[in-house]
Amino acid sequence: MKNKSLKRLLGVTLAMAMILAAFTGCGSKAAEAPAADSNNAAASSTATAEPANLLEKIQADGKLQVICEPYFAPYEFIDSSLSGQEQYKGADMELARYIANDLGVELEIIPLEWTAVLTGISTGKYQMAISGMGYTEERAEAMTLSDSYNDIESFHGFVIKKENLETFPTLESLYGKRIAFQKGSLQEMYTNAQIQDVQGQPFDSVQNAILALQSGKVDAVAVSYDNGELFVDANEDLAMAEPLFEDTKDKTVVAVPKGETELITEINRIIADVRSQGLYVKWWDEATEQAKALDE
Repeated sequence: MKNKSLKRLLGVTLAMAMILAAFTGCGSKAAEAPAADSNNAAASSTATAEPANLLEKIQADGKLQVICEPYFAPYEFIDSSLSGQEQYKGADMELARYIANDLGVELEIIPLEWTAVLTGISTGKYQMAISGMGYTEERAEAMTLSDSYNDIESFHGFVIKKENLETFPTLESLYGKRIAFQKGSLQEMYTNAQIQDVQGQPFDSVQNAILALQSGKVDAVAVSYDNGELFVDANEDLAMAEPLFEDTKDKTVVAVPKGETELITEINRIIADVRSQGLYVKWWDEATEQAKALDE
């Protein structure tokens, strides 16, 4: 009887030990689980962290969007013999490529009308504008603007019909006349400020304003002098008028959405590098010759 009782006691004890061991094992695994969940949560948080600013986003995406109005040679223009991103030529487009290369990202050039370039940056829809943009206080309030990247002295004047060269020898001779300009441009600002009683005629592009001049709908087109000269070279019936707008020394700038100081700091660093090497002047000269060749 004692042996049977002892066997029963040992059996019960062994069973209890196995049950306790099983519960102890489960408890150990359950205790470890929260640590694993905590590690996963930390990893997930790191992976989904949003870029703190536009510069970080550009670097994270590996792509830079640059908008421009590609009908403003020699700043930017289209070579229709090419396609895709390669068709965009001009000194500004070379600057865009240089900036993207320095940042180590792919460049995407997006062509827009000029007014869309201005609103595209002021609303934050696009990342950067490089489009022969002159500095104004109004633009500086709506966007963050870079240091000037163009050391070439710029002037602003008028394209007229060659037959009217003697008709418009001074700014005063243009008072009260029908002056065309690109809407939202510096030329619009200068025209309204310096031409009394002007009959201003805004156009979406300089090309359309030139067509209006050739068809007799306007008397002159206010232009950046370098851009106007290219139209004159391509059209024998046109000429640059003698008078120029006064006090028009411009700063040509890169624009990014308001408050993106980290990005503009990098852009200013790159611009300083470009200026120190004289690269923009080189690109400008090359672009001027390329644009002339396309018009031949």
